[in-house]
Order: sequence, then C-alpha cells, then structure tokens
Amino acid sequence: ISLICHVGVFWYRGAEKLLKKEILQIMSTANANGRIDPSDLDEESLELLQLYMDHQSTWQEVCLVTEMSNEGKGGSKTITINRPMAFKLSKSMARLVLMGALQASENDSTNFVRKERDGGETQNLVKFLGAFENQCAVYVGGPDDMDKPAVLVHGIADLPGAVEISRGTGIYQGGLEAAIDGVLSGKYKPLDFRFFVGHTRYAKGQLEDAVTKGKYQPIACSRPLVLKQCIQLPKPLWHEVLEFCGGELKEISKLELTKREDL
Repeated sequence: ISLICHVGVFWYRGAEKLLKKEILQIMSTANANGRIDPSDLDEESLELLQLYMDHQSTWQEVCLVTEMSNEGKGGSKTITINRPMAFKLSKSMARLVLMGALQASENDSTNFVRKERDGGETQNLVKFLGAFENQCAVYVGGPDDMDKPAVLVHGIADLPGAVEISRGTGIYQGGLEAAIDGVLSGKYKPLDFRFFVGHTRYAKGQLEDAVTKGKYQPIACSRPLVLKQCIQLPKPLWHEVLEFCGGELKEISKLELTKREDL
C-alpha cells in the first residue's frame, strides 16, 4: 500500500470518527419521543445533519452518466445502476415499466400505476409480459421522473431504435419494441436488458460541483460493469468498482467490507 493510500485511509477513518461523534451529539438533543427539533440546532450542526441524510440516500451508489453538460450549457443526468427493484414482473409492475404512472392531480404528489387506454396498449402490455414476466431486471434509477416509462439499457449495437449513450462505450438505450420481439423469438434473453425507473437530474454545473466536493468519484465507463445484473453478486457492485480503480479507493472498499457480516 502506497503512502498516498495510507494518508487517504487515515483521513477516511478520522472523518468517520468525527462524523459519529457529531451525530451522537445531535441525537442527544432529541426530545422524549426521539424527535429532533431543527430549531434547537446551530447552523453547523444543521448543515451536517442535512449532508448526512443526503449521504445516506446515495450511499454506495454506482451511477452511469447518460447526459452531460455541453460546454457549460444545459444540465446533466445519471441513472443509478445498483439499486434493484424487481426481477420478475407483476401486471402492475409491467404497467409501471412500460407506461409509467400518473399523478392523482396537479396538487397531489401521489402516483398510481395507470391502466391501458385502448386495445393497442393492452396488446403491448400482453407482449411485454410474454417476454419479460418471469425474468425482468428492473432498477430504481433515481428520484426524478419516476412516473415516466422506464429507460432500457443494454449492449446490443444493432437493436433497432437503440442509441449509443456515449460514442465508443458500447452501451445503448432504447429499442424496447425490438427487444420485446427479440426475446419472444428467442434471439435475446430477458436479462440481456436492464430497465431503470427514474433518474437523477442535475442543473448546469451541479454534478461537476458534487464531484469537486467529493460526493462522487468520476471514473472511466466500464461496459461489463454497467451491463452486469445485480443479482446475487458475490460482492456488491460498488466494492467491485472500487477494487478495479485500485489505490486509495480499493483500500476504502476494504475498510467498508470489514463492517459487513453478510459477505
């Protein structure tokens, strides 16, 4: 292990101890019902708590950047590739993946899975279930646009309707109709495809700012890792990615693995 890795591990352990100490201090302000009143916290403690809660929701995410700010214009978009949602389809799950969900009203954020509007949509749903009912890899791609139809990701270059996410990666999105027909004909297997419900959307410069602050570590896109299904992996994908990176990131993965009793 190099000196740089030693320094990185030292700071990682130190930050972990400091965070634990500060969170325990914040928890000590809870009332008899175990609730914390934000107004009782000073500005620094409140900011730390907000960062901690955000960190918990994105802990050990592996994300694929599907859209990137171009010369400072527009925003960016990512999908999280290691948050499994389902590996079989019920009819309601098939509707969610194929057609998305509807909001009850403009003033109501509650979503419900919509039903088919006509015979054409019913026929599409039947075909989709015929192809993917028993095996279908569905993932939570992120919190934004979860009411929209899922994004299909795969590695099949000649699939009609598919578009390469970034030139030279060999990773494609789209081509659902051809994917359904291909699975039904036996040309493809259901697990050749990954469906992502939702994504994370960033305003201009927001993703770059998150990287600068250390929330995310950018690495070169690995086609086999992106296309790998997170089904009973011997080691979680996040750890596998960090081990491939080597150096300081590999050592951090080792530290986190020692905390787990299920591996």
